Amino acid sequence: MPAFLDGGGECGALIMARDWSDSLGPVENWPLSLKAATGLLLRSPVPMAMLWGSDGIMLYNDAYSVIAASRHPQLLGRPVREGWPEVADFNDHVMKVGLANETLSFRDQEMVLHRHGRPETVFFDLDYSPVLGDDGRPAGVLAVVMETTGRVEAARAQAARVERLAFFDRLSEAIRDHREPGGILQETARLLGQHLGVSIVTFADLEADEDTFNIRGDWAAPGIRSIVGRYSLDAFGGTATGALRNGRPLIVRDANADLSPVEAGALAELGIAAAVCMPYMQGGRLAALMAVNHDQPRDWSPDELSLISEVTERSWAHVIGFRSAVILSESEDRFRNIADHTPVMLWMTDESGYCIYLNRTWYEFTGQEQGKGEGFGWLDAIHEDDRPGTERAFLAANESQARYEADFRLRRADGTYRWCIDAAAPRFDGTGRYLGYVGSLIDVDERREAVERVRQSEEQLRAVIDQMPVGVSIARVSDGEIVNYNQAMEEILGHKALPVGTTEYDQYGGIDETGAPLALESYPLYRAVQGETVTDQELRYRRPDGHVVNLLANAAPIIDHDRQAKIAVVAIQDITQRKAADAHQQLLINELSHRAKNLLAIIQSIAQQSFRGDDPTPAQLARFEGRLGALSAAHGILTQEKWEAVPLRRLICDTFTAVRSDDERFRMDGPDLLLPPKVAVSLAMAVHELATNALKYGSLSSETGTVDIRWRKDDGRLHLDWKEHGGPPVTAPSRRGFGSRMIERGLSAELGGSVVIRFEPSGVRCIVDAPMPAYG
Repeated sequence: MPAFLDGGGECGALIMARDWSDSLGPVENWPLSLKAATGLLLRSPVPMAMLWGSDGIMLYNDAYSVIAASRHPQLLGRPVREGWPEVADFNDHVMKVGLANETLSFRDQEMVLHRHGRPETVFFDLDYSPVLGDDGRPAGVLAVVMETTGRVEAARAQAARVERLAFFDRLSEAIRDHREPGGILQETARLLGQHLGVSIVTFADLEADEDTFNIRGDWAAPGIRSIVGRYSLDAFGGTATGALRNGRPLIVRDANADLSPVEAGALAELGIAAAVCMPYMQGGRLAALMAVNHDQPRDWSPDELSLISEVTERSWAHVIGFRSAVILSESEDRFRNIADHTPVMLWMTDESGYCIYLNRTWYEFTGQEQGKGEGFGWLDAIHEDDRPGTERAFLAANESQARYEADFRLRRADGTYRWCIDAAAPRFDGTGRYLGYVGSLIDVDERREAVERVRQSEEQLRAVIDQMPVGVSIARVSDGEIVNYNQAMEEILGHKALPVGTTEYDQYGGIDETGAPLALESYPLYRAVQGETVTDQELRYRRPDGHVVNLLANAAPIIDHDRQAKIAVVAIQDITQRKAADAHQQLLINELSHRAKNLLAIIQSIAQQSFRGDDPTPAQLARFEGRLGALSAAHGILTQEKWEAVPLRRLICDTFTAVRSDDERFRMDGPDLLLPPKVAVSLAMAVHELATNALKYGSLSSETGTVDIRWRKDDGRLHLDWKEHGGPPVTAPSRRGFGSRMIERGLSAELGGSVVIRFEPSGVRCIVDAPMPAYG
């Protein structure tokens, strides 16, 4: 694959696989400028298309293929005019401008495209730039295409909602002072007709036969005649009666196309070519109508139909509400007297959601003028950030005739905002007909502040617990579920809290001394949930990684102010290192005791051998002090090496120089080896005896004598050779002294090998052949 197509995704692969002989020619022969531009767009995450040559041969990337939808991949390699015939003129203009070395830019450009086999209105941000060919002249056009349909539709929908709300605000304001049904309907018809820009709006009520209806009032645009009068519903045909008597709206976009000739003629006599007639049902029967009519065919939009339906409902609800108000005026007066003297804000709506009453407490709290809150004016007292959500929640609840509840910030008379809870229940009459809401508002600002303080306090407590160096878990006593499990607990146990209750705590990793799972009743938190206080319980725990740790636990139920335990808490410390330190300390004590006993045994043996025989007392003391010095030197080295391992070279050197500080006649040769403590002591004593004998009787007793010590390690064995040179002639003694016996017997036993002393004429020789000790 050519480098400029490599990494170009699906579209790069399709470009490589396509036969381009009908347009651009073989890929490898494309101009460098086309290759470079194609490589750029293929790697771009932004939807891009290339229109190459005068025909605008299309090349595009994977992001653009999403916009192309069902036309991908057929668009690839086609002229743009053929690829998008529904916008051919637009693309002709793009190619003309781009190939003239100019740019174009459009924002929210509206188009009608057939991307899914049907026309759809879409919007794009479009940027077109010329692409220069190898000769430096424009050879194509690069298009950056960002679809903005969703954004535009959302903006238009928002504008429509704003306009709809503004319309109802105007309507509420216009009918507020009307007390007669005719005045309410007349004003509603005027505002609705002007808002929609139609010819005529009418309202009518039906007589008992459900056929005769009286248009009692209307609003007509300038030049349009009024159609107030008495009519028969049947005269308008089966389409109208079938819809309206069954509570469905009659929607006519083009009477000549939608209706029979007779039905269309009946409307034409009234100057109507398009109509929306909304029924108002009461008790299951058609009671009234409101019709919006136009003298030309009209494609009513969903927003218009929704608006007409809602205005119908509200208008007739006002009329019916007015009539009911007359009948129930005395009852309402009594209700208002009670409601106005309650400290709670009360309100009431009709079935359309229109607020028909707010008590005096509302107006005193909000500072609104009397009556301003009725209709939908109460929304004006709500904080602007909370108003849209509150309105949506209220309208949705009213639509479903369900309980309504919302909390929002309500402006007080002094201009401050207070949090309130607004709650209402639907009202129904004896027949089950929905009448609207009765609701109340309660100022909960102080309660919210208290709740917030508690929440902050809990967060602070949780933060403190999370920072504690010990693991802490808190569980509900009712079911044992863990509600708090801090970071230290996660680190100690090696996992997060398990989603289990009291009876399942044994799913945690506690183990007994044998390594078996810990019994449920042995878990400290389980015991605390059962009401027990646990103090300094030690237990072992196997973490998910297999590592076993030692823990110290304290747990207890927390008694509330009502003397009931709602929660239980456990605190865990990892005492693994402390336990190991305790064990190590005991080991050191035992080792110290053992070594002291061994040292005393060695000293006792040295004393017995040093003070035996007929030698004068000063000589015996000298031998004893020398041997103790060698023992002390060996222990000094072991102490410096922490009684772990002793370098062989240093041991020999220090022991020898303790006998004779001048070591120029003392030669050593061998690798660096380490000896365990016990072997080091025995070897040090042997070197001391050899050195003392050499100084008194051997090679070092003369001015020219020397001592050579050589050692090596072969096949896991230690070979050490002590050889004296240049001393007096040597003869074998008639009996072996303590030193010789200690060397041949004691050292050989300690090393587990052989130690031989030879009294050669040229000088004493000691040969050691033994397995290399473990530290070697």
